[in-house]
Amino acid sequence: MEKMKKYIPGTARNMRRSRFTCLLALAIMSLSSCKKFVTVEDPPTLLTQDKVFNSDASATAAMVSIYTSMMNDIYGSNGSFVCFAMSELGGMSADELAYTQSSTVTPYFLQFSNHALTPDNTYVGALWSDGYTYIYRANAILEGLASSTGMSDSVKTQLTGEAHFMRAFCYFYLVNIFGDVPLELTTDYTVNMHMPRTAAASVWGQVVADLQTAKTNMSDAYPTSGRLRPNKWTASALLARAFLYQGKWQDAENESTALLNSGVYSTTLPPLTQVFKMTSTEAIWQLQPVAANANTPEGTHFLTVANTQPAFELTPQVLNAFETGDPRLTNWVGFSSTANPSWAYPAKYKAGAGALSEYYVVFRLAEQYLIRAEARIQQGNIAGGVADLNVIRARARSGDTTVLPDVLASLSQSDALSAVMHERQVELFAEWGHRWFDLARTNQATAVLQPLSPPNTWKPGSILYPVPATEILANPALTQNAAY
Repeated sequence: MEKMKKYIPGTARNMRRSRFTCLLALAIMSLSSCKKFVTVEDPPTLLTQDKVFNSDASATAAMVSIYTSMMNDIYGSNGSFVCFAMSELGGMSADELAYTQSSTVTPYFLQFSNHALTPDNTYVGALWSDGYTYIYRANAILEGLASSTGMSDSVKTQLTGEAHFMRAFCYFYLVNIFGDVPLELTTDYTVNMHMPRTAAASVWGQVVADLQTAKTNMSDAYPTSGRLRPNKWTASALLARAFLYQGKWQDAENESTALLNSGVYSTTLPPLTQVFKMTSTEAIWQLQPVAANANTPEGTHFLTVANTQPAFELTPQVLNAFETGDPRLTNWVGFSSTANPSWAYPAKYKAGAGALSEYYVVFRLAEQYLIRAEARIQQGNIAGGVADLNVIRARARSGDTTVLPDVLASLSQSDALSAVMHERQVELFAEWGHRWFDLARTNQATAVLQPLSPPNTWKPGSILYPVPATEILANPALTQNAAY
């Protein structure tokens, strides 16, 4: 065991450990900090392997602990790409955000905006290790549930769906960030520690399979009073996106249509001021902040005090993308100084420290309209796609007919697709790396980002991040991405 630790220092995915001992600690943590997710009795002092999945309460706590970690940690401790980092790092990799401060993290952050990442970048390493930590935990839960005999069928089925969803969620981001990645479907370290990278097509296949299983197992209703634990339609939301990214237009349209017509969600999008509130009717899946006296990570990190340069400044490319009079500019962008109009920052979330008023939105209905719009237009149904775009624009203009006129159904297919990309840029900016992934999947990254990069830094392979050097050192079966 000691030799193993020396060989693989600090790599969460290869650590030899008892999955049930790990889950016990997670369950105990969640019991004390996630009461909004689920109410369970206090745990006994010691739970054996058998007992972790021998009751509905302790098994649910093990699952809930993942959602807690997703909001409780940043960078390298079980929270990187889900707690603010995809918005931040993806925004800097795209043409959305510029880091303006001088600190110990500045060189690492500038690598993202300059498209000059190196395999030893701390934050790239955190994306990989955190993703595989969550995958390990999802795999452990699936194995524990499969062998459990002490749980009710309904809870076991729901938790099985949630674990499959969480594994798919992690692999969705890993395959988009790194390309080929090891496809780990077990907690057996003897299998995982020497696993090479799996072709991206196979990883995508597992994402789809896991989400379809999750849909089958999870209920239409949310397991919580809010939208804090995933339901069937949460899996459907990610599945629609996965189909879109793979160019499976009909499947993407079918999935988004089923969600929008499910009857679970409002048929009217809420005002811009309500989208990111804890009571948002647009949310499909939210995460509840768990840090004391704090709201979302975006609120904490993006918001800026008056007359102070934002740490994460919106670029001219974002600001110039808004049409004249677009209310999203005035509602979702903050300006910290009238004397410095370039000091603009994302302000979709309005609360930082203080009483809880906002939940962290992971999936929302507007994206489903945008997915369906693109899928329909790609299939030649321009009128149907444009109608979905106009749902988004109508909400944004809030009855003011002098701004954001409807997109015309007479557009060519090419122009209609450009209208979709424009709408995605101004609707989803600074959210979950959407812009970075959109540039990658539509093959626009080189044309858009190379002119914004320092000379000789952008390479065709720069659209993927490097495999962390620590992971290659730990597992020589891994290979590096071509640009690095």
